[in-house]
Amino acid sequence: MRVFLSDQAIAQLVQEDVPFLDLTTYGLGIGQESGVIEFSTRHPMTVCATEEAKKVFEYCGAKVEYLVESGTHIPAQQLIFKATGLAEALHIGWRVGLNLMEYASGIASRTKALVDAAKTVNPQIAVVTTRKCFPGTRMISMKSILAGGASPHRLGLSETVLIFKQHLIFIDTIAGIIERINQLRQRFPEQKICIEVETVEDAWMVAQAGVDLIQFDKIPTSELTALVQQLKQQYPTLKLAAAGGINLENVKNYASTGVDILVTSCTYFGKPADIGAKMTRI
Repeated sequence: MRVFLSDQAIAQLVQEDVPFLDLTTYGLGIGQESGVIEFSTRHPMTVCATEEAKKVFEYCGAKVEYLVESGTHIPAQQLIFKATGLAEALHIGWRVGLNLMEYASGIASRTKALVDAAKTVNPQIAVVTTRKCFPGTRMISMKSILAGGASPHRLGLSETVLIFKQHLIFIDTIAGIIERINQLRQRFPEQKICIEVETVEDAWMVAQAGVDLIQFDKIPTSELTALVQQLKQQYPTLKLAAAGGINLENVKNYASTGVDILVTSCTYFGKPADIGAKMTRI
């Protein structure tokens, strides 16, 4: 799995950690010694960002001998990455590459756990993740959730038409939004029209207006199950999504409501994966 992380972005990651030189390696006079660095899993995980780590080490002047492809779920104590080169290159690439793999693999592993849990209840359900990742990390975050089996909810504001309650501040009511749906369809004939609602009443109102997708925000599962069943009976082509606080503890409950899509941000936040690094002189 590959995403486009430019050479400039790789250089910026390295230069952030090494603005001038590796002072310790230089001071010890070991920079021209040859070595090998190996990264291994310390617990079961879904591996991610090994391809970006490869670009980091190659930028530093090392040669990558082996890597496990992103999206691979493997047990503990397994080799996932190996590079050879001068000590100077290995020490510069070490932490940058490790950070990428640990943070991305943490997200990928949490995503896989969430997706697997949801699909035990509803094999057809889709899990999608929001834009609420840490600023500046969206590219790696998107790769990580893909590696874990989810999909992006929307990659940016330019991608989809999704109307939130914040839009209503400037249009007053749901009824006012409905009046503009035909205008939206004329302007963007290839785009689906999606609206987020917080009440059962608003859900019926926008369904009658002919939207393509309704996203329920923080509606309890006890209310959602009956509502989803009724809406699907009356509007069989309407897609339904649940959002708001969905996590590993409640994902099965939301998956059991019958919605088509689960929208979450929880996979971005948590501990990085624990990956061990071993360096050897050769």
